[in-house]
Amino acid sequence: MTDLQTSTTGLGSSDQAAGLRQLFGEGFARVWCLVSSLPGDPTVMVALGAANALRRAGQRVLLVDEVPLTNRNLLGGTPFPVRYDLGQAFAGSIGIEKVVKPVGDRLWYCVATKLRRAKEDKKARPPTLAQRLQAAGIDIDVVIVASTDPHRGTHQLFADDMEYILISGTDDEAISRSLHMVQELGVLFGGDPIPVLTVGGGSAEAGQASFDTLQERAYELMDQPLEHQGWVRAMQFASAEGEDASMLVPASLYRMMAGKIFPEGVVQDHNANAEAT
Repeated sequence: MTDLQTSTTGLGSSDQAAGLRQLFGEGFARVWCLVSSLPGDPTVMVALGAANALRRAGQRVLLVDEVPLTNRNLLGGTPFPVRYDLGQAFAGSIGIEKVVKPVGDRLWYCVATKLRRAKEDKKARPPTLAQRLQAAGIDIDVVIVASTDPHRGTHQLFADDMEYILISGTDDEAISRSLHMVQELGVLFGGDPIPVLTVGGGSAEAGQASFDTLQERAYELMDQPLEHQGWVRAMQFASAEGEDASMLVPASLYRMMAGKIFPEGVVQDHNANAEAT
């Protein structure tokens, strides 16, 4: 699934990017959430692909997997084996260093499928994930959260300043799910436009039409503006059992998302590739 290498750097090690963050007063990792109305497997693959694009550019990336196991089919579980959940760290039962797992060169992974329940049970408490990483000496440049069911109360535990992009499918069911996500994110955006990228639909015209439908409903129900970030083609494959078709997103989407999350990192990757050739 990825070209991961065995990690040669442990938790708490430092690098040039960390030094620059400290020099310019940026003590915490940049935190982005990819909120997706796509099925669970494509959602995780997009987040993992963006994480790999950034780590190849020299950034140290933590992927937080918030997608429930009940919303997965192809992967058969999480992409990396884990023992602990981020919800346990926020509840104070274990340390953050046991949850955040190195899985490759400049790539870390953890799951947060129990964090919402811990928050609702009033067991999860601050500090934020970004603050916990810094306090534990886990040096991360970018945190990417993959979510198919965002909850603003839970997401406030990730960082004080968190960026979002909504990845919306183009069929009616996906648009309905996206509308629910717009409702959840609207409070966090405070009336500012929510960035939306449409995926699927067979053509750019279909992608634009699905966004227009989502925007119209968001205005009508919540007076919430959206900002279209473009359209990406995706392929559908029907299963042999005749079940719902699965979605395969193109690898170009990974780099596109990485460019939105950490554009200077992608520029670095491009320059390195140019020098190599």
